[in-house]
Amino acid sequence: MKQKKNSPDTEHRSGHSWLLPLIVALLLLSFSMEFYGSGCSISSVTGFPCPGCGSSRAAVLLFQGRLQEALLMHPLIILSLLIVFFVLGTELFKFIRRKQGKAWRNPLPQRLRKLLALAIIALYLGVYIFRMIKYYPHTEPMVYNWNSLWGQIARFFMRIFSK
Repeated sequence: MKQKKNSPDTEHRSGHSWLLPLIVALLLLSFSMEFYGSGCSISSVTGFPCPGCGSSRAAVLLFQGRLQEALLMHPLIILSLLIVFFVLGTELFKFIRRKQGKAWRNPLPQRLRKLLALAIIALYLGVYIFRMIKYYPHTEPMVYNWNSLWGQIARFFMRIFSK
């Protein structure tokens, strides 16, 4: 049986079919974050803080030398920044190696990378649950965003049913 050969135009379209929906989704998230008054897309839609809530403020505080305040804003800010710098450094190193025509192989085995990723996710979820139990809804950044989409819907129904 003879296989049909895809034209370059067809391959290009099918290979990047995810790009337009991704751009639209990012634009909608940006719009919702701006419109609902939050830098976090989860908070701007649901009103609830996400596991990363407070990270931006914590990074700013950390770069200002206010370590204690940064750790109060988000206790995993140092780990978060180390992960970001590690990933960026690794990607830069891979890019340079490929530009030089040299192969790059990750020194960590796949199994160890997966285990490390799961451990980090578990740590972030654990810290999130702890912060929600201890600080929600009365301490920044673990507060409810009433300007969120769901918050505005909730206020609308509260006004209707309180009359």
